[in-house]
Amino acid sequence: MPPPPPPLRVRTARGQVSWVTLALLLLIGGGAYLGWVWVPLYIMDFEVKQVVRDYMNQAVKDRNDQALVEKMVARLRLLHAVEVPGEDGVRVKVPAVEVAPGDVTWERDADSDPPMLHVAFDYTRVVEYPFLDRVAEKVFTIDFTQDVKVPDWGPSR
Repeated sequence: MPPPPPPLRVRTARGQVSWVTLALLLLIGGGAYLGWVWVPLYIMDFEVKQVVRDYMNQAVKDRNDQALVEKMVARLRLLHAVEVPGEDGVRVKVPAVEVAPGDVTWERDADSDPPMLHVAFDYTRVVEYPFLDRVAEKVFTIDFTQDVKVPDWGPSR
């Protein structure tokens, strides 16, 4: 019986780059580039969700829904600012999350058991691809429903 054939090996001279190495480097570089562009957007989306949940939690005790919406929108505007080209071509800073109080769906259902609060809105972020001179838009959607019943912790001591 003849001996088994040796395993397939790709041999290159020292100092040469194989096509596999080049493909892996391009894949890693492309992933790093997309991460550099997109990760800050999703971090900001996480912060927006935290602010919305905070104001939904405040709605348990505070029944003034209009004031809560206005405070939440003001807080969202303060999260982060981005530079965009203005009308005259000069870059100006604007809030990254621009939401008007009228764009926010804030529905409190006090008749259900337990009482529920539904908050929903969309906001758009501009995605700039450096070195490629491309711009895209990404629409993020916030849609939460939460119980707003005042918790009963038992008799106070």
